[in-house]
Amino acid sequence: MKRLLLTGFVFAVSFVAPVFCQSVPISSVPGLSAALPPPSACTGKANLLCAIPNLYGPYGLVLPDPGVATKFSSFFQTNFTVTATQLTLLPLASPASSFVYQYDPKTGLSSRTSESLGPVLTERGETIGRHKFYMGGTYQRFRFHQLDGVPLKNLPALVPSVAGSAPAGDPYLASQFLSTQNSIDIKLNQFTFFATFGLTNHIDLSVAVPFQQVGFNVNSVVTINRIAGTEPILLPSSTGPVVTCCSNGGPGPYGPVFANYFDPKNPQSSTVREFSNSTPNLTNNGDLYWNPSKNSAAGLGDITFRIKDNIYRNDKVSIAVLGDVRVPTGDASNFLGSGTLGLKPVVAMSVRTGALTPHVNLGYQWNGSSVLGGNPYLGTKGRLPGFGLFSAGTDIGITKWLTGSIDYLGQELINVPRISTTSYTSPGPLASTGQLGTFNTITSGGNQTYNQSDAAFGFKISIRNHLLLTGNVIVALNDGGLRQRVTPLVALSYGF
Repeated sequence: MKRLLLTGFVFAVSFVAPVFCQSVPISSVPGLSAALPPPSACTGKANLLCAIPNLYGPYGLVLPDPGVATKFSSFFQTNFTVTATQLTLLPLASPASSFVYQYDPKTGLSSRTSESLGPVLTERGETIGRHKFYMGGTYQRFRFHQLDGVPLKNLPALVPSVAGSAPAGDPYLASQFLSTQNSIDIKLNQFTFFATFGLTNHIDLSVAVPFQQVGFNVNSVVTINRIAGTEPILLPSSTGPVVTCCSNGGPGPYGPVFANYFDPKNPQSSTVREFSNSTPNLTNNGDLYWNPSKNSAAGLGDITFRIKDNIYRNDKVSIAVLGDVRVPTGDASNFLGSGTLGLKPVVAMSVRTGALTPHVNLGYQWNGSSVLGGNPYLGTKGRLPGFGLFSAGTDIGITKWLTGSIDYLGQELINVPRISTTSYTSPGPLASTGQLGTFNTITSGGNQTYNQSDAAFGFKISIRNHLLLTGNVIVALNDGGLRQRVTPLVALSYGF
């Protein structure tokens, strides 16, 4: 039941070519460089964390009119804690569930004390036995499909202009807005190597070392929505542009004028553009909308160390206390780790009742501050939310060589940012239709405490001697957070 994060979260990987074959180099728009805002913390960086901040170009979404350089602000672009938190929640197979032995100091021998081969994702109260060793590897496949119930393939978001970003905060420019249709493809393959050593009959020491392959593909189709009767005329002056109203692109003193467009060579009709963090053509370096971010990463994740102490045991009941320390060895900027220390105390109890061994786990995950919990556009850190955990289930000793496992896995995430959907009506008739437009958009749902519940079904087979094959599936029972419907796991382990 061990849970790690990429924002993180952690935490996706294929190429999608931009639909515009003609780039818009910054250098091709006279005066634009001086009008651009200061670079963000992600400017020029190619990691996965910066994929969304760089989605509309290395300076954020700044349209190329040098007299306006209106900058737009997007909830979709800057809020990451919602997804990044999930990188601390990815389940790891229990590193200490296999054969259980009891050492007899009188005879100097160890004898197997449990017919069950143990649970898969949860912990039982027993330890593996003095000087016993258990090692193995697991593979888990994550293909996330929704965030707080909203499909990741269909994330609509509105992008209003930043207040005061137009000349003198002009209200006509500020009334313009963008609508976006976004798609996020998040994939993660997790390979974990683990080992447990029975220091005494009552104390186990364990380590889990994950290696991650992360894919993070982001695609956004952006539409400039021009409001009828508000498209301004920009008049040059010695002190900067003067805004008068309103031409809607009609003839002004200096010809047709459009304040917002993508291509300075075609301001009238360049109102739609597709953006992506896939940039196979690296010669687009000067493109105003070029995204240098990569869309995949691989490497070491966060290593977890555990100490487990069996504080009580009789013929039927075993109780243990566990302490996990997650070390930030994974690269948080590429969603390979959480970027902060994590501590998780857990109490585990199991009861032997013939073929069934019911067990209960209760604990809490504490996380420190990380770039995944802050704002990568600004380069700030924030504390990753903590969560309480509760699991209950049973492993079933079907035969001496076959064990089944059924578990409920519950987590109560505390004060976590969430998203929701709402509708937005344009402030005036759209120039394209002459009618009011209604748009769906994601918005902040505020910080909430909510539950994530899963069911887990697994088995363990003793293939030969002490060699175990494990299979398991996790089935999501609700929609909170970053979710996928089914998570498979396979493992091979050996104990001696």
